[in-house]
Amino acid sequence: MSTARGSSGFGGMGRKRKRPTEPVKPEEAWTKALLWLSRRSLSRREVEMRLRRIGLAEESAEEVIEAIIERLLERGYLDDSRFARSFVRYRVETSSTGSQRLIRDLAVRGIEEEAAKAVIDEFLPGAEEEARARRLAEKKLDEWARSGRFSKVKDNADSGRANMDVPGLRRELVARLGRHLQQKGFPLSLIYRLLDSLEAEGRFTFDV
Repeated sequence: MSTARGSSGFGGMGRKRKRPTEPVKPEEAWTKALLWLSRRSLSRREVEMRLRRIGLAEESAEEVIEAIIERLLERGYLDDSRFARSFVRYRVETSSTGSQRLIRDLAVRGIEEEAAKAVIDEFLPGAEEEARARRLAEKKLDEWARSGRFSKVKDNADSGRANMDVPGLRRELVARLGRHLQQKGFPLSLIYRLLDSLEAEGRFTFDV
């Protein structure tokens, strides 16, 4: 008796059965959406994606999401134009990001390219973006010069400089800087112009 009781009666006493998760009700989803938007600005697509993840009943999820989005839009809580302006202004003020990166980041959040470009032109006009790219490039060149990473190149006795005019090495530095600027999200046309200008200024020759 005790053996049977131990194997069948008491064997599972320490285990808790998981209760099936109740679907999130529309009123709860609405409250969550308001909470998200009270914390920070979000795009329409971001709110839709969050609502799809919270566990609404599958058979009515899309209808509930659509109703919540329409309600948010009507009340002015959700505005993609306002979101895009806030997003771009913040990124321009706090990072060295270029316009192409901003366009990609906005596209992920549901902002179309034409609308994104209009906002970017306002907060990061062409001349300012070129100046930003130049500052970033000069900072990287100065960093390389200070690091001594290229000191293995033979000295040029006539000039007292490391012989950075070796074509292969110069091309390598130009390519590295170009990739760095591209990763930061600057347009290729701007990068090519800047690299040509820096080469003409002799910026790929470092003092040692």
